[in-house]
Amino acid sequence: MTLQSALDQIVAAEHRHRDVHEVALGVIEGETFTHACRGDWQGAPVGPETPFLIASTSKLLITTMIFQLVAEGRLALETPAAPLFLGEMDQLHVWKGEDLTGQITLRHLLNHTSGLPDYFEGKRRDGSTLAADLFAGHDRPYGLAQVLGRARDEMNPAFAPGAAGRALYSDTNFYLLAEIVARATGDSLDTALARRITGPLGLTRTAFFKPGMAALPLRLGARVIEVPQALSSMPGDGGAVSCLADLARFTQVFFDGGLFPSALLDELRPWRRVFFPLKAGTGVLRFAVPRWLPPFRLGMEFIGHSGISGAIAFACPARRRIIVGTVNQVRDRGRPYRVLMRAALA
Repeated sequence: MTLQSALDQIVAAEHRHRDVHEVALGVIEGETFTHACRGDWQGAPVGPETPFLIASTSKLLITTMIFQLVAEGRLALETPAAPLFLGEMDQLHVWKGEDLTGQITLRHLLNHTSGLPDYFEGKRRDGSTLAADLFAGHDRPYGLAQVLGRARDEMNPAFAPGAAGRALYSDTNFYLLAEIVARATGDSLDTALARRITGPLGLTRTAFFKPGMAALPLRLGARVIEVPQALSSMPGDGGAVSCLADLARFTQVFFDGGLFPSALLDELRPWRRVFFPLKAGTGVLRFAVPRWLPPFRLGMEFIGHSGISGAIAFACPARRRIIVGTVNQVRDRGRPYRVLMRAALA
């Protein structure tokens, strides 16, 4: 079976599920980009240029720009974050009565070892979450002050910054990193993205979401989630839009070291468990299935990122493939990973 036939079968099988209305899957192997898509959008078939929300896969864009700034000498991975915020981060991380905010570095933010709570899906002290509010249809805009206030006043840190063996996946980390990119470059985040990534790579469908921007409607089961204000409030931690062709090109160049010195790829490790079977590296996630579970006895791993929208952008070193796509569905978060594994084995 050819790779094209295999991807067609994978995408067709996913599209048959009741809650899956749009599917896009692409693989780069060598110099060849193979893709398959199903669904309709704005009266036309979904294709490799169809824009979709990539959610937390947006973090790869921020990681890229931080690495670029490190390479330019404007920042360092060990740079403390708090001084870049002129007092706005004061008392953000109080652990056992001591303010440890000043200990948080850019590396801690990138590899989720800051201990800061997750403002988006983490529980407030009353048990509620922002994500649940938004998915229930309560759209709202917010900014840095609201994110810091929620993390400082309504939530608790999980551990001291850099605590041995600890990691907590937190959107707060990347919200701060996106702010740092803007402050370090002196540009808006949109301008920084255009100058540093989309312009140089010729990506025409990749941008941070703005209300009214065209993209596949985000789905939770059969229901469309309409949260344009919130999506435009979280650009770097979860609010980017891309398409299959752009995402494949970007992911390939990311892992080729084409946007920053390839030596910085060595900084991606070590891996720390965030939740099975995902581990966090520096700006990326590692997805691997245990060696005892067939067909992964060779320890196949995937390095990249995924998003709550069902988006994936991973390198599979064992197969020398870049695999990207979306099932455009918030429900069943294991679904895009199953698609990822099938695409690797195709």
